[in-house]
Amino acid sequence: MLPKIDGYKVCAMLKRDQKYSKIPILMFTARAQESDEKLGKEVGADGYITKPFESKALLGKIEELLK
Repeated sequence: MLPKIDGYKVCAMLKRDQKYSKIPILMFTARAQESDEKLGKEVGADGYITKPFESKALLGKIEELLK
């Protein structure tokens, strides 16, 4: 967990900023509830990976987002 501000707020701030809005954001988190993933998508996350994770899934999502 991030101190003082959570990742959802950071993601939303970056996606609203024209300078950073095109950068893909992959949320990598321990929050595994369906509502957490839904919130990630609502704030603009391009991907959502929960811990524990499969390294192949993480690498696959990174490759997908970089194309």
